[in-house]
Amino acid sequence: METLVKPNLEVEFCNFRCENPFLLGASPISRNGEMIEKAFQMGWGGAITKSVALEQDLEDCSLSPRFVNINNGGSNTEFNFKKIGMTNIDFRIDKSIKDTLDSFAKVKKKFPHKFLAVSIKSEYKEKNWKKLTTLAANTGADALELCLSCPDSGKDDFCCNRSKGYQNTEQSIGQNESAIKNVLSWVKAVTELPLIIKLSPNVNDIKKNVYVAKEGGARAVTATNSFKSISGFNLRTLEPLPTIEGISSVVGLTGPVLKPMVLYYVSEIRKEKNINLDISAAGGITCAHDSIEYLLVGANTLQIVTEVMWEGFGIIDELRDGLKRFMRYHNFRSVKDFIGIGNRKIKSSSKNLSRNQQLISNIDKEKCIGCGKCYVACSDGGYEAISFSQERVAEVILDKCVGCGLCQIVCPIHDAIYFTNKGSKERIINEG
Repeated sequence: METLVKPNLEVEFCNFRCENPFLLGASPISRNGEMIEKAFQMGWGGAITKSVALEQDLEDCSLSPRFVNINNGGSNTEFNFKKIGMTNIDFRIDKSIKDTLDSFAKVKKKFPHKFLAVSIKSEYKEKNWKKLTTLAANTGADALELCLSCPDSGKDDFCCNRSKGYQNTEQSIGQNESAIKNVLSWVKAVTELPLIIKLSPNVNDIKKNVYVAKEGGARAVTATNSFKSISGFNLRTLEPLPTIEGISSVVGLTGPVLKPMVLYYVSEIRKEKNINLDISAAGGITCAHDSIEYLLVGANTLQIVTEVMWEGFGIIDELRDGLKRFMRYHNFRSVKDFIGIGNRKIKSSSKNLSRNQQLISNIDKEKCIGCGKCYVACSDGGYEAISFSQERVAEVILDKCVGCGLCQIVCPIHDAIYFTNKGSKERIINEG
């Protein structure tokens, strides 16, 4: 039952007190001060700017097109309400470095109470990182985010083949521990601002790079950058997507599809007792429910990009209101009261779970519409524990059912299939 608690949404991040945990992530939605200002006026707690790079002063254009919608199956060239993500290429800002940083400085001066981190990126050159750091720090930013692993970069861009003892020239800076440490040392030599390392998910063990970030003096990590992927093909032309003069490249995957993976990364980082860094979760957040799940596994702030690109800055109202409702329901007065508490109930292996709980599925005949989906799923992918009569009546075969839950997943009617313990009629709640 909800109480009259007045929730406090403030969070500490990089030595800054944010009014709420919701930040714009580094992307096109934060490419200039005017866009960030609009978001700040609507109530966002802060922003990570789109990554600033020396290359944006070059006299050429950004790639066009650069986005592809990822559907839950079939063609990605056709509109589908069931989109699960988006891929993108090309991270270049279309204004000069000076104009871009001037706009960031202006918005920070106008909103001193809002958190602003400038994201910077460069190839593996000390002088470039130091130059970018000095320029970015002069904006009055509260922190700097170091983007070390744009997914669509190649070996000639962000890779660190010049690093001593480094042999794999196909890796990005964010995939090489010594390179991460070196970049941190270059940046720290010219600024005292808190540093955020944007982690690459394209590594064998993300925690190793978090330890490197800590040892190198970082204050926080962003988990994570987008995932390397391929957008798909146009089957009529046999050309990959997005198609640029008949060809394409490796892209970065973002959006809802990433949530289970990024939840895992954030949880793994937070559970490490020797890592005492702030964590900003990035990837898969679409609503207040998603946001709360990230906080439960240990995130301090939440970076949102794809959902903003789809729905606009106005989603902040639902994000804040949903978080407040959750906090009232559980009598949490501040966000820090529940950051990370979900990890207490997450085991590293299913071997650590009890097998004493044995459930069976039940079909509510008043809600069942006789579609037969549960029968087909159980017959072809489960335990053959559901019968389906000619009158289109589905029934659970009790001595075969093991309570795996597949039938409940495919059922189109909410709560038409529910769990009970074997030998009991009391419903077991096993859903969000």
